[in-house]
Formats: sequence, structure tokens, C-alpha cells
Amino acid sequence: MLNILKKMLKFCVRLLLGLILLVLGILLFRFGKQKIEEVQAHRALPEVRAEMQSLSANHIPANVSVLAIGEAVHGSREFQALKLSVLREMVEKQGYTAFALEADYSECADINRYLQSGEGKPEELVQKFSFPIYHTKEMAELLGWIQDWNRTAPEEKKVRFYGFDMQNPETGYAFLKQYSLAHGLATEAEFDAVLKNILTPPYSLSPESAGQAIVFLDGLRAKAGDADMRDADARDFRMELTTVRQAMESWTSTEESNTLRDRDMAENVEAIRKIEAEIGSGKIVISAHDGHIERVNPIYTSMGVLLAQNFGNDYYAIGTDVWKVRDNIKSMGEAKRSIQTFVSCDPLAAQARFAAGQQYVLYFSALSDEESRIAALVRTPMRMMQLGEGYTFLMRLLPDRSYRLKGAPAAYYDAMLFLYEAHPIEILNGSGS
Repeated sequence: MLNILKKMLKFCVRLLLGLILLVLGILLFRFGKQKIEEVQAHRALPEVRAEMQSLSANHIPANVSVLAIGEAVHGSREFQALKLSVLREMVEKQGYTAFALEADYSECADINRYLQSGEGKPEELVQKFSFPIYHTKEMAELLGWIQDWNRTAPEEKKVRFYGFDMQNPETGYAFLKQYSLAHGLATEAEFDAVLKNILTPPYSLSPESAGQAIVFLDGLRAKAGDADMRDADARDFRMELTTVRQAMESWTSTEESNTLRDRDMAENVEAIRKIEAEIGSGKIVISAHDGHIERVNPIYTSMGVLLAQNFGNDYYAIGTDVWKVRDNIKSMGEAKRSIQTFVSCDPLAAQARFAAGQQYVLYFSALSDEESRIAALVRTPMRMMQLGEGYTFLMRLLPDRSYRLKGAPAAYYDAMLFLYEAHPIEILNGSGS
């Protein structure tokens, strides 16, 4: 009996060692394969250098009314600073009058009121964002620039700040209530009976309560009637009704969440563009993750796909990529954040090490020779970084399934900006430091 037990123990030990060696072998093979791919993608492509351009409004067609700038990652200083670079170019050189961000309409409308009045410190205004990735020096600089521009700009050239997302509907509670009471659309008791418990803590949201909220919101809209677009409060009221209603629909709809959210965002961008056509230049810059702005999405019908369909050549998408990034990223399913390093394996991003300031733009329709190797390369699927706001160690094992999208740059975007390296954002605390 003892011999049998010894033999079984030896067998189990050998089996365990075998499994350990197998796992180690798989890991070494996978990481080795990744390293080989990175070395190959990092090779110099001298012909790219002749096509390198700087970021400039002069390269954007005059007919464009929705210019989208993407983010390969959310937690990088350089990508956040890029928002202001693009906005400034388009405002100063092409007369754009609006910037719209992947953030809730209601919180951005609150911030916009300060930007129009000239009141408030940008470092404090960024704390109004629900997403901490916008509590940064770079976002404060963008808000500060709009605020400074509006202090001296004539009324017809002032810049407005919008959001087109709907994931944090609670940010609209105070304004919707104030407006409804001021205009006799509901009593305080009526308003709170439906919306207080689902838009303020502890949030008693359910399909039933969300359905009741939708009926109530539709009633407010009917009572309010058509909004005068030149009345800032009236247009904010209607847009906030819309985005809160969209958030409620995420509880009542059986549709896939990404598809529903991106369709709502596309509708909100179209509504913002329509507002700007009535009160401004009709031209807006929008900013979101690359996955939302791209013209082609192999996974689901994204915002960019819909905007490209609806606006045609009036929609222009600038994607972004980086060779190596240290990203300030939220841990999946947790509140904590960490700094993680990623490599994209994008051969075009690797060429940014040869560019001035280690960044450059390729405008795909402006390539000097459509039959050149570079023209063929940008039409060829390659690895590009699309890193979301969520990290898990499994991403190290499966980069091609988590943050390295494979696609043809010229099919996804009208142009791309490439960085060689990017660095993590620093999230400001509530005091603005």
C-alpha cells in the first residue's frame, strides 16, 4: 500500500512539474513572439520621413463640420494636450466655435457656463468631471484657453464647451430641477418623486424606475416645447433631458450596451452640430477614444461609423497612436489606479523617433504618390494601440486581444498623428494641486 502511495505521489509531482514547464514554455513562447514582433515593427522606414507633416488646420478640408481627434489611450499627458492643440488650430484658422468631449452633457454644460461668464478657475472646474482622467493640468489648460479666448472674442466667434456622453446622469439633477421649477413644468414634489431616488445617492435604479423616469422626462419635454437655440438654458435643458433619458434607456433596453451608447453619442454630436449651425460657425471639434471616432469598426457600429455615414465628407477623423506609453490606468473592477507601460507594435508610430519633437501626422489623402510603398502600407492591416480605461494582468498575455487592434490606418481614419513616447497624466486633487 505504501509503495502504491509513493508511486502516486511521484506521478503527481511529475505531472505538476510537467504542467509548470508547459505553462512556462507557453509564456516564454508568447513573450518571445511579442518581442520579435516589436523588433520587426521598430525597423526604420526611411520613405515615411518624406511624408511626415505637422498638425495644422491647413491640411483639414474647408467643408469639414465635425473634426474628430482620437485618443489611443486615456491616461496620457500628450494625448490630453493634443485636444487643445487641435482646437486652437481650428478656432484660430478655420473659425470653429465648439469643442465636444467624451463626457456627460450636463457636467460640460455646467463648466461651459463658467467659460462663457469668465468666472471660475480652470483647475477647480475640472473637478466637475465625473471621470478622474479629466482632473488634469492639461484639461485645465484647455478650459483656460477657451475662457481667455471668450474674454476678447466677438459674440459670433466665442467658443462653447459640450459633452456628448450620458454615463453619469446624476450630474443633470440640479439643473433639470431648477429649470423645471422656474418654468412651471413640475412641482418640487413631482420632480423628486420620480428622479430624486435615481439621480442622487443611494440610486434606486431599476428597469421599472428607469421606465417611470422616461415617461416623466418625456412629459417635461412636451410641456417645455421647442427650445430657442439662442437661449442657453433652454437648449441645455432639452439636451440634458435627452442624455438623462438615454441613460435610463440603458436600463430598459435589451440592445448591446456599446452599440446603444455609441448610437446615442452620435445623435448627441449631431444635435450639438445643429445647435452650432444656428448660433455659431456650425463647425465643431470632438474628442473621444480612437475606438469611438474611427470610420470602420469590426466589432460593433460605433459613433464614428454613424457620423461617417451621416456626414459623409463633412466628417474628418484623426486617429492617434504611440509606440510606447506609460499610462495612468484604472485597475479593472477596482477604484485604484497604477502606471503601466505598453508598446503598440505599430511600425508607423515607431518612425516618430525620427520626427521633430518625436511626433508627426500622415494625411492619407495627401500622400505624394498613391502607388508608393507608404501608400500601400497605410492600406495594410497593422497593430495599433487602443487602450481603454481598465487594466488587468491578462492584457500582458493577450495583447492582440486587449489593446493591439489590427486594422488598416487609411480605412479607419482620414489622418493619423503618431507619437514615439507618451507619459502618464497626473490627477489633480480637489484643491487644484
